[in-house]
Amino acid sequence: MAIGKRVSRGNFLLWIGVGMIAAALILTLVGALLVGRTGSYSAPTSEAGIPESLTQAREAFEQAVSNSYGDSNLEVVDVMEFTNNYYAQVRESDSGIGAMELLIDKRTGWVRPEPGPNMMWNTKYGMMGGGGMGGMMGPDGQNGGGMMGGFYQPSQASPNDQLPITPEDATQIANDYISRNALGTDTETPDQFYGYYTVDTKNNGEVNGMLSVNGYTGVVWYHTWHGPFVAMEESES
Repeated sequence: MAIGKRVSRGNFLLWIGVGMIAAALILTLVGALLVGRTGSYSAPTSEAGIPESLTQAREAFEQAVSNSYGDSNLEVVDVMEFTNNYYAQVRESDSGIGAMELLIDKRTGWVRPEPGPNMMWNTKYGMMGGGGMGGMMGPDGQNGGGMMGGFYQPSQASPNDQLPITPEDATQIANDYISRNALGTDTETPDQFYGYYTVDTKNNGEVNGMLSVNGYTGVVWYHTWHGPFVAMEESES
């Protein structure tokens, strides 16, 4: 009887080990999928290394977009500097809608897709590109609490569909959120992307952070990865 229990326990532990290996493989595949669907930037931004100014950061972003997409319809617009990274918005020239958000890691100088809404809510260029259940995983609060958010997007969602949440709605939602969480006093005009809006937050008139509002559900995702705001260079177009 004791032998049987030891064998059963051994089998149980074996299956746990197999499960852990399988989970690791799945996470690796998901990571590869994320990069593949949101643009792969697997080279340093320049021979000089990490950008030392907003101008150099813009050049690095433009080069990365050109190398990875080769699409003349995509243009880098606003570029921002935070303590942890440089940030850029890429927009479609013809539609005027935001296509994606990119980061340059200040420690490495490499360009990569921004995590969060850019990957999980973007119905055209993100992980869920082409519609479907975009954004089923993600935080539902400032500190990223909860891996399953309830961020359902309509199964027939199209990148061209009008978002149920309007820019005016997004502004109100963003202001309510920063007020409740003491994250600022005001917000800039929302920038629309496919499936969501991104909004710069302000404190006493100065930019101090960033958040996104889901265009279907109104859920807020605060961008916790930037660090304090440093400077900004807006596009002339």
